[in-house]
Order: sequence, then structure tokens, then C-alpha cells
Amino acid sequence: MSEENTTKADLELETWYRQSLSVIVFGASGDLAKKKTYPALFDLWVEGMMPDEGVVICGYARSQKTDDEHREQLRPWLLAKAQEDTVDEFLKLCVYKYGGYDSEEGIGKMSDALIETHKSDSSNVENRVFYFALPPSVFIQTATSIKAAGLSSTGYNRFIVEKPFGHDTESALEMSKNLGALFSEDHLYRIDHYLGKEIVQNMLILRFGNAMFEPIWNRNYIKSVTFTFKEDIGTMGRGGYFDKSGIIRDILQNHLMQVNINTSMHMSNISITILHE
Repeated sequence: MSEENTTKADLELETWYRQSLSVIVFGASGDLAKKKTYPALFDLWVEGMMPDEGVVICGYARSQKTDDEHREQLRPWLLAKAQEDTVDEFLKLCVYKYGGYDSEEGIGKMSDALIETHKSDSSNVENRVFYFALPPSVFIQTATSIKAAGLSSTGYNRFIVEKPFGHDTESALEMSKNLGALFSEDHLYRIDHYLGKEIVQNMLILRFGNAMFEPIWNRNYIKSVTFTFKEDIGTMGRGGYFDKSGIIRDILQNHLMQVNINTSMHMSNISITILHE
């Protein structure tokens, strides 16, 4: 169901919309979470794409901080999108827990706190979405701890794994194998947040939905294509991540390669099996 064509009446027909929802953001104290993940969740909430009641957005990371400290860390990135009163209402949904990613005890305490929070909800079903804004080195140990102590017993459980998926082909295959041993494929979503950018999505419309460009968008009429990625910031607290992953793995083989694919690929006639609804 696309957001553009979704109405309030459509959502109210969906079972999950009448149930409680916990979104757990692992790596909540990191750069990706505050810049991308929480602002995206804020947009969904503002657009009414989350349940009207029973929503908790729980950040989890190793850094020790209170709920209020966590909210203040998020506030500047949300104020760029909306008025302060709207941001304040959203931040009331945001809580924070800290512990090790491999700690069944820490994740178990978080799970118990979510159950307690949802006790007053009108629904007796709690769905959980786990978002991994984490380096790939801790994906498996985090997923293992979640399976042992963090799953909802009353609703569905879904896992969103953010790129990069390993550091090379072998490690990516190993990660997929290990994740597959813990959860079935219909529980897993592998994403690159860059593909959610409006300008990137618009590339497909510009190319394939434009009667002027589509017939001439090929090697016979285009001599060369240049991709330029510019930022006016440094590592900005991301030094530990870049020491292990590097800018090439972070940007080139993920973001820019996929923009390249959107720019140069041909429309496929291959039938694709839909794993997720």
C-alpha cells in the first residue's frame, strides 16, 4: 500500500493499525539514527502512517543516558521538519534503554519495559519492528540476543537490517546464512536508506515515466555519466565506523552504485517473488 494512495479509512481496515507497535532502534545514539532513522519515523507519524495509540519508539545503545537526554539529542534534527509542539508530541513516544548488543539481560529488560508500557493499551497485541542502525560486526550477536530475550509473544516481529552487509562477498554471505538460521526470510528486510531519498526515487520516474527522455536514455545518445557526492561535514563522531568500514564501502559500493544502477539499468521482464507485504 503506497503512502500517496493511502487514506485514514484504508489504514483503519488494516489489522496492524489497530494493534500496539514498538519500534526498537538499535544504535540509537549513533549518527545514522539521529540524522535518518528518527526523522523518517517522525515523518511516518506526522503522516498518520502509525497506529493512533499504543506506539512506543525505543532507542537502544551502549551509551548510558536518560530518556530526556535521548530526546534532547534528537530534537534539533526533528525541529528542522516541524514546529516545536509537534516535535514535543512525537518525543513523548520516544524512550531509551542502554546495554550491550550481545546482552540477553539488557535486551530482556528492554522487552519487559515495553510489555509494561503497553499494558494500558486497548489492544492486547504488540507488534515489534527492530531497526539495526549498527555496524555489521554486531548484527548477528544482536539478532541472537533478540531471539533469546526480545521478541514479542503476542504480535509479529520484523527486522530491518541497514547496509553495509558485511565487508566483502564472503562476509555478506556468512551474515545472510547466520541471519537465516535465526529468522525466516519473510521476517527480514535489507535496506539502504539512501534509496529512500526523494531525489533518488525521482530518478526512476524521470527516466521511465517521461516520454521525452525514456526513448533516448541509452548509450546511443548519452556519451558519459558522472556521479558526484559532496558533503560539507567531516566524520562527525563516525570515526570508529569509518576505521572499520571506510568511505568506499560506506558510500561507493552502496549509495552511489545503486544510483548508478537506477540511472543505467534496463527495465527487467524477470518475475520477482514478493516476500513481504
